[in-house]
Formats: sequence, C-alpha cells, structure tokens
Amino acid sequence: MKYNKMLVLLCVLCTLLISGCVEDSTVNTESTINAESAEDYNIAAANNAFAFDMYSEIVNTSDGNMFFSPYSIFTAMAMCYEGAESTTKEEMSNVFYFPLNKNVLEISLGEMIEQINSDNENYELETANALWIQQNFPVKEQYISNVETYYFGNVTNLDFIGQPEESKDIINEWVAEKTNDKIKDPISDGVINDYTRLIITNAVYFNGKWLNEFNEEGTGKRDFYISEDDDITVDTMYTKQYFNYSESSDAKMLELPYKGDNLCMYVVLPDENDIESFENSFSISDYEELKSGMDSEYEVKTWLPKFKFESRTELSDQLIQMGVIAAFSDQNANLSGISDEYLMISKVLHQAFVDVQEEGTEAAAATEVAVETSEAVDVEPIPEREFRADHPFMFFIEDKRTGCILFMGKVESPEYEETE
Repeated sequence: MKYNKMLVLLCVLCTLLISGCVEDSTVNTESTINAESAEDYNIAAANNAFAFDMYSEIVNTSDGNMFFSPYSIFTAMAMCYEGAESTTKEEMSNVFYFPLNKNVLEISLGEMIEQINSDNENYELETANALWIQQNFPVKEQYISNVETYYFGNVTNLDFIGQPEESKDIINEWVAEKTNDKIKDPISDGVINDYTRLIITNAVYFNGKWLNEFNEEGTGKRDFYISEDDDITVDTMYTKQYFNYSESSDAKMLELPYKGDNLCMYVVLPDENDIESFENSFSISDYEELKSGMDSEYEVKTWLPKFKFESRTELSDQLIQMGVIAAFSDQNANLSGISDEYLMISKVLHQAFVDVQEEGTEAAAATEVAVETSEAVDVEPIPEREFRADHPFMFFIEDKRTGCILFMGKVESPEYEETE
C-alpha cells in the first residue's frame, strides 16, 4: 500500500512601495527550451510569456479584479523543476519555457536573483528562497547543493509529522519577516500533514516611491464605469506630467516610474469598455509592441483610481490545463532529482495583495504549491495626451533592468478603503 507524502512549494512575492513602480509569445519556444547556454536563454522573455499564459488561465476561472505574481510562481516552480525528470520535466519545460539543460536555468535565474538583490539607495528590492525538509527525509545532496548555490536558498530541517503546528508557525514567521508582514499565515491549516516532506519558499520584497508622486489635492471622487451601463464613484488620482506613453489601434499604455528608474508600472487601458474581449486578445506581442512605441514628448493628463484588493487562487487546475499533467499524477510524476521516494504535486495556491495610492504601490503575493509524494529640452508646444482610466484596465509591475514582469493584474472595480 502506498502512503502519500507531500512536497509543498510556498512561493511568496511581496512588493511594498510606499511613497514617491496571450496566447502568442515573443519567445521562440523551440530555441528557448533547447538553449545550451545562459547567453542563448532569455529568462525574462520566458517569465513574461508564462505570465500571459497564466493570466489567460486564471481569468477563465475568476471574476472581477485579478492580481498575481508570475515571477514568484516561475521561480518556485523552477526550484521544483530542478528535481524533475522524464515526462514531468518535459511538460514543465513546455509550460514555463524552462530550458531542458537545467544548468542554463540555474545560471540565468541565479543572475536574475543577484540583479534583483543589488543594492539601490532609492528603494528596497530583495528576493529570498528557502527549503524546509522533514527531518531524516532523504533529499539528494545534489538537489540541496543546487538550491543553495543557484537559488541562494537556506535549508532547514523541521518535524512536519510530530510538530505540524510548530512547523507551520516557523515557516509563516519566515514569510512574514521576508514580506514585511504583508503576507501572513500563507501556510494554511491542513497544508502540513503526516505526508509532508518538503516545503519550498520564495519571497520578494520591494519598497519604493513613485518618481513623481500624485498630489493628494488632485484626488477626488470621480465616476468609474465598471461597464457601459454600470458605474461607481471612486477616489481617483490626477496629475499632469511628461510620461512615457503610447497608443495602438485599441489601447493606450502609460509608464509610471518608481524612484531609481529600475522599476515601473505599466498601465494598459483599452479604448473600449470591454475588458473581457480585450484581455482575451491582448498578447505579450501586443504588450511589447506598446512598450517599444513609447515616448515621453507629451504631457499626459492622467486620471488613475486608487485601488486595493487581495486574492487567493488555487492554481493546480490551471497548470494542468496548461500542460503540467504528469507532475500532479500519483502514477506518472517524476521528481526523482529531489528524492528517490515518490513525489507528486498535489496543489498550487497563490495569494496576492495590491494597494495603489498617491505615494506609490503596496503589493504582496504568496504561492503555495503542494506536491504529494507516494514515495527636459525646450521645444515647440506639443499637443497634450489624456490617459483617463475610468473603466477596467490591466497593469504590470516590471523590473526594467531585466525586463521581467514581477506582478500582473487587472482592475475591474477599484473601490478603496483606507487602512487605519
């Protein structure tokens, strides 16, 4: 008789900015998967292609506002991919655009983590990884070494079987510490049980300011049209500045930079008030085309609602639909690079929070992936542009140095409640 064990991957991405940043893909799938060197592998393009694929799956199973961290999911699953073999490896490679040569991914992701963690006096941005192992469980030394070397992960032994509550508290405290208390209790009741053998965590924290803050005096109650026939009154910020701005035949894009100019928020506003149709056709190629067409020669009159919401999503079904099938199977999963005992993914949970206001943005996300094992120059005046976000829109928080999308979401109802 087989007894299921559990490998849990908890991936946490927290961003705090407190005053002051789908189908088709620009990735050549074959060359990406078969890349034989880090120079040949564009990890940001792989992450971003996955971001749009994941968005398409989530949006089909959720209503209203949406927010998630593709980078967090991508990184945690990369740590799982480190131990994947056979069909499990191939499917994960296809879905996440991971290279079949694992060393290429290790080097690429390690370099990205180091760049994200590079010091900058204008903001705080740091990512952290950890591996929590059931005491006496036989995890392969090479896997542990790779997690420590390439993912800069700390490795700790816990007693999931004898002390599940204590183990949960230790991990949750680590998550809270790494995310400045923005993600609390991500390991929910029942995640750790007698079959839990590993928990993998990833955390990212960002604290910064808008490069040019919105003046609070410009914020006022304005209409936001949830649909053509339904509107609400929300706190809407206003500013008039020179922003990077672009237009396409069906949308506008605005870049809101953060101090340090290494990170920014891109806001994509459809021309028509039909977010469902727009998001179903808006691809990563459209996103990149809008970015490449941006310029800052216009003063842009900008109206943007304050918004704050949180979400918790179970992503297992979406990942299975995307093609990660064997990893969730108690018959076909192959994570033998982690342990000789049988491992399989049982569930993937993602938790996220975002808060956008005059000084900046506060955002946090956490992902739990449970894997069971059974065994300025003077110029002539130029016309102004208007960016009036008074109907549903998409938004992205991107690391401009790497081109990596850290957060991605949409706002359908930006009702805002002040936090005391």
